Amino acid sequence: GYHHQPTTTATHFTPNPYGPPGTRLYRTGDLVRRRPDGALDYLGRADEQVKIRGFRVEPAEVEAALLSDDSVAQATVLVRTDGDPGRPEEGGEKILVGYVVADPAGRAADPAALRDRLRGLLPEHLVPARIAVLDRLPLTANGKIDKRALPRVDAPTRTTGGGRPPRTPVERTLCALFADVLGASGPVGVDDDFFDLGGHSLLAARLTGRVATALGSALPARLTTRDVFLHPTPAALAAHVAAQETAPAKRARPALRRRTADDTHTDRRSS
Repeated sequence: GYHHQPTTTATHFTPNPYGPPGTRLYRTGDLVRRRPDGALDYLGRADEQVKIRGFRVEPAEVEAALLSDDSVAQATVLVRTDGDPGRPEEGGEKILVGYVVADPAGRAADPAALRDRLRGLLPEHLVPARIAVLDRLPLTANGKIDKRALPRVDAPTRTTGGGRPPRTPVERTLCALFADVLGASGPVGVDDDFFDLGGHSLLAARLTGRVATALGSALPARLTTRDVFLHPTPAALAAHVAAQETAPAKRARPALRRRTADDTHTDRRSS
């Protein structure tokens, strides 16, 4: 996040007043309190950085990427808990949700198109699982965005269901797994996009595990979440599996070990 970002680098990597000249300290953003015994109590963050599935996430970075699209006039990003709002402790996973206000002078803001564009700008874990287009962002009395007033954005439940029917056993299996993992309210068509139906990287990882269990030996190599991002429909993923089956297997080459002094000593002693 600091590569070719001199302002951000200078803000977080500050001159070290305790060490040799030229050395720096890193501002972690963690807020702590020193106790009388010298131990530190962690109090939270001094910024809005959060951690999702082991990744440190700066919502402002995602907001900047959204605002770079000419269809967006305003944007904010929140971390939400996915699952039943009445029982968040059950199956709740942290996800990023983007809220945007369309630019009246630009084209209409489309959530699916925005997510596709963000995939080309950001790592997978920074792409919001859901994006909502609002007429305006709610504000507090001080004129700041009132994030507590932003609406909950549920996973999309639309499925086409009427496209091309599955033609192969693998496509039928993948359609069923897509629907199950996404919790779809109806059948998933062979051309339905996993991410347009509310999928995100965590669900993609869950999908690959289910696919491995269901297809078993039909998979020449284990699918990864990257495979799902590159082939997000049952038809595309089935074609990817078929291509792996027909690809020539790579022959393993024997590893060469560097000859050592111990080898030479052993050779002389045995002779």
